[in-house]
Amino acid sequence: MTNRFPVFIVGSPRSGTSAMVSALLGVGYNGFLEGNFLSLISAVNEAVDRHFAIFSNGNPYTMVNLIDPAAVKSSIAAVLASRAAELNPTAPWLDKSGNPQMIEAIPYLLETWPEAMFIFSKRRGIENIVSRLKKFPAHNFEYHCKDWARVMRTWREARTKLDPLSFLEMDQQTLITAPTTASIKLANFLNLSDTQRDALGSIFAKKRPQQTSDGSASRVYALDTLWTEPHRAIFQNICGPEMEAFGYSNDESYRNEVEQIAPETP
Repeated sequence: MTNRFPVFIVGSPRSGTSAMVSALLGVGYNGFLEGNFLSLISAVNEAVDRHFAIFSNGNPYTMVNLIDPAAVKSSIAAVLASRAAELNPTAPWLDKSGNPQMIEAIPYLLETWPEAMFIFSKRRGIENIVSRLKKFPAHNFEYHCKDWARVMRTWREARTKLDPLSFLEMDQQTLITAPTTASIKLANFLNLSDTQRDALGSIFAKKRPQQTSDGSASRVYALDTLWTEPHRAIFQNICGPEMEAFGYSNDESYRNEVEQIAPETP
């Protein structure tokens, strides 16, 4: 049985990406705890677009007009991907880069690794923002709301262009409340052995995702008990559409009724 790879773990910070990396490293995958390199593809693409917007004017006597910007993007992405492959020589391997730029880079990743698998680690906006504010206090409330919403929106757009068999969405609450369910889904997705599947379940059951304080990873809030009314209005305005799109509620139920996953008995 061959484990599927490379595995790209994407999603918002504070959504269980680190827990996913630790678990997969624990059952035989190789790689770094953090990648944060291949998302550079998106930054390069933005620079290419800006450059051509400034200098490309259709004049055949200007060299830039004879160059295909799409080909430039693909060529540079291939160079970056080649370097990442060199640094991950042992199969199976994974990469974790939790930012929207990494999700935007997915089409270019597939040019190098058409067999790539993607795990989208997600978490309801309410708990994610609470955790972000504690972990990253240098950024304000509105920044965190915008960044969470951008990650979720960018993923929704990206997954429409992916083979449904090439990606899996995993909510942090599922890792915590239903570790066996999470391990079975992940094992089926990555073609893991029964031994690896059981080990995953054990890891998820014993190790919690990163916590900003004791018990914070599993804590669920109701929106109307948090922050100030102006802050709640900001949250609803920025995050509300993505909350609805992903089936999240605003109360302690966490998910809308149709999205509920029953907690497992310890």
